[in-house]
Amino acid sequence: MQILVVDDDKVSRSTITRFLSRLNHSTVECANAEQAIREIAEKTFDLVVSDIRMPRLSGIDLMQTIAALPGCGQLDVVLVTGHGTLESAIEAIRAGAMDYLLKPVDAKDLVRILKQVEDKRKWHGTINAKDGTDVSKNLPDTVHYDGQTMKLGVFSQEMKAVLEQAKLYHLDRSIPVLIQGETGTGKEIVARIIHSGGDEGTQPFIDINCAAITPSLFESEIFGYESGSFTGGSAAGHKGKFDLAEGGTLFLDEVAEIPIELQGKLLRVLEQKTFYRVGGVRKIRTNVRIICATNMDLEDAIHKGNFRQDLFYRLRVGHIVLPPLRKRPNAIVPLALTFLQESAKMRGKCFKRIDEDAAKILSTYEWRGNVRELKNIIEWVVFMFDDEELKPSHLTRLTQRPEKIPAKANLIQTTDAGSVLDDHIEQLVQHALHINDGNKAAAARYLGISRSSLYRILERAAKE
Repeated sequence: MQILVVDDDKVSRSTITRFLSRLNHSTVECANAEQAIREIAEKTFDLVVSDIRMPRLSGIDLMQTIAALPGCGQLDVVLVTGHGTLESAIEAIRAGAMDYLLKPVDAKDLVRILKQVEDKRKWHGTINAKDGTDVSKNLPDTVHYDGQTMKLGVFSQEMKAVLEQAKLYHLDRSIPVLIQGETGTGKEIVARIIHSGGDEGTQPFIDINCAAITPSLFESEIFGYESGSFTGGSAAGHKGKFDLAEGGTLFLDEVAEIPIELQGKLLRVLEQKTFYRVGGVRKIRTNVRIICATNMDLEDAIHKGNFRQDLFYRLRVGHIVLPPLRKRPNAIVPLALTFLQESAKMRGKCFKRIDEDAAKILSTYEWRGNVRELKNIIEWVVFMFDDEELKPSHLTRLTQRPEKIPAKANLIQTTDAGSVLDDHIEQLVQHALHINDGNKAAAARYLGISRSSLYRILERAAKE
């Protein structure tokens, strides 16, 4: 690749240049931002690696100038500094930097960035326009982060900032983090990156869906219980999720569903780093990082008396808000292409590209279920069809109107008022599950109820 290295420190500049040259990349050195701007105006580069603190024009000034140059809007810029702080890192990412590195630059970090840029270059030609132009030149950045067993494609400036923020939070395990976002936006993936920093982690990551646990069992599930605590329990007692997560991370998904009477106990663990098992008298010290997630408005829950204000502020020491997919329209088609190619490879299908008209359908769809819904649709297309190009005819599930909710008159089949209401509720739930492809979280959001309420309705229906 053609790489421009900009730094007023000759030693630092030469060190990076020599390393890149050993990897067979072509480099150009500049001692200041003004010289770099002249080089970019005359030559084509794949990547710019620039120091932040330089005389006259800073690295951020350089980056903003590059973005305004004709044909350079998609040029990747990595900022480097010897004076790193959390604030400067966030400022760099928000300004549009692809990444942010500290001096002396770690070779592994630089190799990772080079791979990301190379991956981006591979996207050219993967989306065809009918007039023969290469639509992929307008694609956002393509970056892959490996966190545990998950891979996340990052295709928007908003998600770049989220992922960089997550990696910064990884550096301090004492900070609890609250992740907020709609269903399907990738809260658990972000939690795993906070836990592992993007690398393969060796410490435990224990996740628990707070909405799926019966309130009466919640305390014993989280904290465990001692022998003889209650009838039917294990004679040897039972370790809770805090025990299993020792030294690692406890991820509490749907944290808003924690019973109000138990929220004080969670707050105490956060503040004192100790807890008691159910039926126990021995205080147990814990070394567990807490990451929580919710798709609910916790401030509204506080106002309604369903969530403790002190717990909310304690959890929100670290705070990440994931934007819904409809707020990141430029990311829809690249994400769809990622899912298309991965699913085709897994199923032995031929899909490689997305037709321009199909891309328009994907881009204008509302995606209430966010990235999860997009992935489900693409996997269904690959399962049902086999072609080299995704076309509008493959996306009939998006273009056809969903069936209407049955009229109430058709639901009433008995004179028992209680039974009528139960039947009506259960049919509405089944309808919501049907149009959301069985996704319970999306169905609950569609109905405007909590996931735990949905589970209770389904359990009641199953018993009948």
